[in-house]
Amino acid sequence: MARLQSRQISHLHQYQVLHTVRLAGAPVSRAEIAEATGLSQPAVSSLTRRLIETGALKEAGARPSNGIGRRERELEINGDFAWVIGVKLSMDHFTITVTDFAGRMRRSEDVAWNTPVATAGLLDALAAAVQRCLEATPELERSRLAGVGVAVPGFVDSIHGRVLWSPVLTPESTGPHTPALDQALAARLGVPVFVENDANMLALADQWYGRSGHASHVAVVTLEHGLGLGLVVNGELYRGHSGLAAELGHVQIEPEGRACRCGKRGCLEAYVAHYAVAAAGAEAGLIPRCEPASGAPERAYFELAQLAHAGNARAREIFEKQGRLLGQWIGNVVNLMSPQLVILCGGPPLASDLFLPSLRQAMEQAMALPHRGEVPLVIDHQGDEIWARGAASLVLQRVDESAEIIESVARHAFDSLNHGRRPAL
Repeated sequence: MARLQSRQISHLHQYQVLHTVRLAGAPVSRAEIAEATGLSQPAVSSLTRRLIETGALKEAGARPSNGIGRRERELEINGDFAWVIGVKLSMDHFTITVTDFAGRMRRSEDVAWNTPVATAGLLDALAAAVQRCLEATPELERSRLAGVGVAVPGFVDSIHGRVLWSPVLTPESTGPHTPALDQALAARLGVPVFVENDANMLALADQWYGRSGHASHVAVVTLEHGLGLGLVVNGELYRGHSGLAAELGHVQIEPEGRACRCGKRGCLEAYVAHYAVAAAGAEAGLIPRCEPASGAPERAYFELAQLAHAGNARAREIFEKQGRLLGQWIGNVVNLMSPQLVILCGGPPLASDLFLPSLRQAMEQAMALPHRGEVPLVIDHQGDEIWARGAASLVLQRVDESAEIIESVARHAFDSLNHGRRPAL
């Protein structure tokens, strides 16, 4: 037991060192690693030597000497050590990215599809897309593919890799008793697979690549075909007991209200998501009706926005109501969680000017007096690529945490003896 504990502690320290170098954003010295992690200098020297030997870290040169002692060598992540794939699922397409071990994106591709799909169709589509990426990036060795991350809209039990409900999957493909999606895809691809809610992936991507820097408390609100929320608390994604925390879109604001795609009635999403706003436009006779379980509402949403920009008063009222409701509930999130900032990812910017004024006003009114003027709202219009990079970042984080995967990649463990399978986390 003591030996096992010692091994676990060693792995934890290795993760601390590797992740500190990863998040530094620039080459760092061993002394800086020791200061950031609280580990001793000898421990850092031993751990970094091991990580250099495996290939996960590399020396990036030396700092100019201060005239006392030797020049201090700096370390950075070795981007060629491994690579990962991130996927973001959407209603009418999915985005797949190839990212190296340093987090640099090497390739991105959008793939059109029709939803909802059954699990078999999802596996076929993702396997084919991964194969295309392999063929299109021959400089990245197949043996060094460390894992795949999939960002899924809906209710995702990330602890067990199971999708409980998603608008992109058929009802029989989701639920607590369906096969775990991560295991099914891992068996198909032969690498570890991690499935997570898409809003959580965007929150992670924003911490690594986006506006929040390294803020410890951030609320990332996503507004597109659905409404999502990713929370960063004390620098970590907050998932709650079941992995289903922060479902802002499914807070009930009106009992027996509008039908939501999740099966409930009166959810906030059923009033402010793109499909809901498009439905309101259709009810007003401004645009044709369309099925919410498809990519058509996105096109209808922007058609309605064009009418509003052209001066249609009723269309403008619909967007203003969208902003008021969403702003009120973002203000409530601030009251509950007290984040340092709120990031609203609203997809393409075409419609944001129509709802943002009423959103900002309602958010300010809803916030408790001490929060007013203290919690900035940042608007982000990055596309699905950043969500997919978030999914890739989750894989990188899991690899950092797993000494077994790092050792496996270092040994080029993808071979016929183990049928392409690496240790599961």
